[in-house]
Amino acid sequence: MNYIDSTHTSIACRGKYQLCDLDVPGMWLQRAASNCYSCLDPSRNVCKSPSHLTYNQYLVGLKPGAAQANLLSLKAFLMTQDLRRARMVLWVDDPAAVYTNETAAFFDAFAEHITIKRFDYQQEIRGTLWEGDPFFRNGSHVRSFMPMAGAWSDVVRILLLHKYGDFWMDNDVVLYTDVTHLLDTSYQFVMRWMNLHIMRMQPESKLTHRAMRLATLLPLDHPRFQQEVMDKLCKPNGYMPAHPMYKGTDIYNSCLHRVLLRVNNTGPPGAVLYDLPLGWWDHDWAGCFNTRKAINDSDWRRVAGSFLAMHNRYPKEPDLGDAQPPSPLRRVVKIVDDFFALCASADCMPVDGMPLLAYEGIRDAPGTVRRAALRRLSQHLQAALPRPPA
Repeated sequence: MNYIDSTHTSIACRGKYQLCDLDVPGMWLQRAASNCYSCLDPSRNVCKSPSHLTYNQYLVGLKPGAAQANLLSLKAFLMTQDLRRARMVLWVDDPAAVYTNETAAFFDAFAEHITIKRFDYQQEIRGTLWEGDPFFRNGSHVRSFMPMAGAWSDVVRILLLHKYGDFWMDNDVVLYTDVTHLLDTSYQFVMRWMNLHIMRMQPESKLTHRAMRLATLLPLDHPRFQQEVMDKLCKPNGYMPAHPMYKGTDIYNSCLHRVLLRVNNTGPPGAVLYDLPLGWWDHDWAGCFNTRKAINDSDWRRVAGSFLAMHNRYPKEPDLGDAQPPSPLRRVVKIVDDFFALCASADCMPVDGMPLLAYEGIRDAPGTVRRAALRRLSQHLQAALPRPPA
């Protein structure tokens, strides 16, 4: 994956930083697809022995009466990822808050691919550096400093990736394409500049140990927090608050990972963190294409066929955006809803990973694709769906 080395310092896309270059993410996927050896373990042939990859999400609870929004990310995961290699673990404080009358049928139908698991902070820190740390040893104490759920989830993702790997994605991320082979061959990475909605780390790697150790140097209860933590460590390494409402509690996101990237980020592959241009996994926040603004068919196919994911802040902001022509988010919701109106169980779910665009128009496709028993739906979709104009 030498291509990642070159992007580490030179790629960023529209204008100076190349944030919105539609060609680069696809090139990266192509390079990954042609590589059968893991950058983290060059002795392992990924093509012959692919890894089983854990995708992690953390969810505090459901937005009442918004099943469409609550499940959108999970449904897109099922539609796009190679389910022979990928499984989703949905971490929650209380399973009963997520497994409800509204969602039970979905979680039951796809239980082999999505697991709901209770997040027990005290249990998860056992055997880690945090177990004996004055600040991190008590989850209730840590959480009491964090008025925003996003700040707490920053702590959660560090811990879960350290223990289990392999991939973190926020619950408002929609994957446009299969990234399993890419994850299996790539280095460990986060997004450049802002927001850790996407992270890839090996469990128990030297990097995750470094992240856990660094976090202990950033206690929110430090008596001289501003002087010793913010002024001496965070700000000199490029920390910028994500939003004033966090009041500095976002340091386990935008401070910790900047320090990881800038300080002693050397050694064997398992110890090194790379950063990738934000736009590759988030065309909205990078200012490339707004998820809630009208987009014509041609631009939509370029966006969904080039970027790797959409980060949409849905259901926190439930508005789907412009209806004519539809916004990217409105288009995604329709594609997902149309497919799940025809496929309500794992029996008709394609298992080998497909681009989200391949499902567009499926509800208008010939009846042959509607047979619920078709396990390998992907073989029929490409022939059945209307082709985009050349």
